[in-house]
Amino acid sequence: MAHMRGGIRTTSISGRERNRPNTRDSEMKAEQTEEARGNVGETERILCGIVGGALLLRSVARPFSPTGGVGALIGIALLHRSVTGYCPAYGAMGISTDGAHDTSSMGRRKIHSQRALKIEQSITIDRPAKDLYRFWRQLDNLPKVMTQVQSVEATNDRLSHWVIKTLPGAPTVEWDAEIINEVENERIGWQTLQGASVEHAGSVQFQPVGGGRSTTVTVTLQYDPPAGPIGAAVAALFGQDPGRKIADDLARFKETMESEARTSQS
Repeated sequence: MAHMRGGIRTTSISGRERNRPNTRDSEMKAEQTEEARGNVGETERILCGIVGGALLLRSVARPFSPTGGVGALIGIALLHRSVTGYCPAYGAMGISTDGAHDTSSMGRRKIHSQRALKIEQSITIDRPAKDLYRFWRQLDNLPKVMTQVQSVEATNDRLSHWVIKTLPGAPTVEWDAEIINEVENERIGWQTLQGASVEHAGSVQFQPVGGGRSTTVTVTLQYDPPAGPIGAAVAALFGQDPGRKIADDLARFKETMESEARTSQS
C-alpha cells in the first residue's frame, strides 16, 4: 500500500517481500566475486603486460602520430588486464583463459573457440610439390622465409621447439609444436602442445598444377591471439597483421624456391 510521508511517496513492503532475496544485489556480488577471482591466465597476463608496455612506449615516442592516442588507450587497457588478471569482456561471455577455472559461471566447460582466428593464404610456385614439401619438412629452413620466426629446432621426427620474434624491443615468444597429420609431398599438419603461449593449429598443403611442374601452396592457421581479439586488433593496427605476414612469407618462399631452381639450371 502506498503512503505519503512528508511529500515523498513510499510503498509498504509485506513480510514475504521483505524476506525475498535481492536479485540485483546477488548479481552484483557474483560479478564482484568473478572479478576478484580473475579470468585471465598467467601466460596471457604476461603477454598483455609486454604488449601493453610496448604500446605505451611507442605512443610516448610518437606523441603526435594519429595512432598514438589509440595505442596509449589500448596499452593502458592491456596493462590493467595484466595487473588485475580480469577481463570484463571475458566475464560477459563466460570465458576464462585461467587454467585454475575451467568452467564458466553457468557450469559449462570453458572454451576458446569464440576467440580463435582463422587465416588462409595461397600462392602458386614454379616448382614440383616434392621439392617444396622437402624444404618445408626440414623445419630449420623456415626462418629463411618467415620473418617472425627466429629459430625452429626439431627435437625428434614429430616435435619441434619454436622461437618467435614479437614487437621490436620486446621478449621473444616460445612454444613446442607437434606434427599431427602428414602425407608425403602433399601436406603437413601441426598443433602446439598444451600450455603454449599462443595456442594454434595449422597445415600447409601442396597441390600440383600445370602437369606437376608447378604447385599451389596453401597455408591455413587457426590460433588464439595473445590478449584475445584486442591483441589481434593491436597487431593489425601497428603493422603486425598475421594474414599479411603469411602472404609476405609465402611470396618470400616462392622467390627463394624459384631462384634456387634458376641457379641450378644456369
